[in-house]
Amino acid sequence: MPTITVRISDEDKKRLLKRGKLSDSVREALELYLNTAKSRDLIAKLEELQRKYPVKTTSAEEVRMINEDRKR
Repeated sequence: MPTITVRISDEDKKRLLKRGKLSDSVREALELYLNTAKSRDLIAKLEELQRKYPVKTTSAEEVRMINEDRKR
């Protein structure tokens, strides 16, 4: 497993240690960052597809489709 080194202030270190082990806090923060970045990428891709292939439905049709999916 790779090792990383980061410089943080003493204040930040104290705040992180209140939450548990420093390594666990950093791992959790990295995971959150990567998940957020992945979500942003997916949303950007979806927006691009929506611009490229616009879908015209009514709110009633969308509700009907959602209800159908929930029944399955």
